[in-house]
Amino acid sequence: MKKRYKRLATWFFLALFIIALVGCSSKEEKQVAKENKEVGEKTASLAFTWSPSSLDPHSEDSWEVMRSGTAETLIKLNEDLTPIPWLAKSWEQVDDRTWLFHLQENVTFHNGKVMDAKAVKNSLQRAIEKNQGTKDLLKIESMEVVSETELKIETTEINAALISNLAAPGTIVVDVDSLDKKDTYPAFTGVYMIKQFNQDESLIVNRYEDYWGEKAKLAEVTIKFIADGNTRLMALQSGDVDGATDISVDNIEVLEKNKKFEVLTAKSLRTHLMMYNLESPIFKQLAIRKAVDSIIPRQEIVEGVMKGQGTVAVGPFSPVLPFGQLSETQENVSVEQLMHQDGWTKGKDGLWEKNGNVFEATLLSFPQRPELTVMAEVIQSKLLEQGMKINIRQVENIDETLDKEEWDLAMYSMLTAHTGSPNFFLEVFYKSDSSSNKNHFASQTVDEMINQLHQTTDTKKSNALAIQIQEELGKQVPHSYIVYPNTVFAVNKNLKGFEAFSIEYYYNNANVDKE
Repeated sequence: MKKRYKRLATWFFLALFIIALVGCSSKEEKQVAKENKEVGEKTASLAFTWSPSSLDPHSEDSWEVMRSGTAETLIKLNEDLTPIPWLAKSWEQVDDRTWLFHLQENVTFHNGKVMDAKAVKNSLQRAIEKNQGTKDLLKIESMEVVSETELKIETTEINAALISNLAAPGTIVVDVDSLDKKDTYPAFTGVYMIKQFNQDESLIVNRYEDYWGEKAKLAEVTIKFIADGNTRLMALQSGDVDGATDISVDNIEVLEKNKKFEVLTAKSLRTHLMMYNLESPIFKQLAIRKAVDSIIPRQEIVEGVMKGQGTVAVGPFSPVLPFGQLSETQENVSVEQLMHQDGWTKGKDGLWEKNGNVFEATLLSFPQRPELTVMAEVIQSKLLEQGMKINIRQVENIDETLDKEEWDLAMYSMLTAHTGSPNFFLEVFYKSDSSSNKNHFASQTVDEMINQLHQTTDTKKSNALAIQIQEELGKQVPHSYIVYPNTVFAVNKNLKGFEAFSIEYYYNNANVDKE
């Protein structure tokens, strides 16, 4: 009997020991699972300024698609704006007009289909058919699939900037078939894939587990589209978002006083400018454009409106670029002389008059970049002092208004060297036949110089020619260049890897992380 109790006691303690081991093991597994969950499911929320009207990568919304981290191009630009491999791992020039691209292997679209040379060809073909600007940039004559990972491209003429232009968001590589399906989102190749798109509200993206390169550190990112600068600031302060783009310079001091936040700045490749509508009865005349341009208090705007976060602009391109080394030239002609040239005279009330009409024009601005409206108010005040009445009109969609409505002046902001070369901006903004030439500027001389620029392969000669083009533009004053602004972002300090790049469309990337 004693032996029986002894055996039962042994089995009892052995069972307790096993249960304890199992319990410890279970606790350890749960702890590991919990840690894995914490690491694998980190999320973040960002506030961006612009909301895309669609996710079509070959539309005017391509920049917003690129910024989401979901899409890629054949070429990428590094911090020095040098073209580096992305979906194309290498390339070689066969002759003056022919290039052979070697594609990355083992790349799949977000729907699982393989990205091969045929898929890239189909995507680029759609891009140039869909967007005239992309067609003008690439100047593609033909494309040939050499093998699954090799694509040959022949251009219509020598296109010296082809490689850097293939970094433009309008050349995003997408599975073309996925764009025809109504119940799914476009299938790109990026580190994130689209989970949900709510137009004008948000874009939610998930980590793409089969990504061909370094995987994203975050499992999910919610991008909220908040046009108003003050609302973006409040979203950051309240913790509704972890990071925000395009912070107003007026808010930098407020954020820097709070230890929770970090302000990120970088010299941008952007130019804030004022456009003249050359079809407006007032601004058809060069003398009037010169008069208005001479009144703009650029240094005052840099110091007062921009709080020192920028430099005075003298041309389209920032002086950080080799083709932005433009000397400031000032004609020794007074405002009065210029106005008299076009038949304007000062009335008793101090306003300029012509044919019984007072000088009065409308200046458009928009909320996405609040500093532009403040600049508009400063310019309005200075012009009124000189006898020119300006009415400021706020519009929600500046590009749509410029295309569809009558206007005189417009505040505008443009990333002028987003492919690392001067070709893109000069082509789309100043060529007389460009669909993006919103102020109807036309000059045969400038057209010919831009055509010559496309065929100039020597970098020094190309930079010199770009400067000559800007000097010619300076004589004709299609725009008033005001300031080269710094890029200003702000983040909660627990968000890492979200940086203010000079090039503005690699915002959400694999290195963005959250502590």
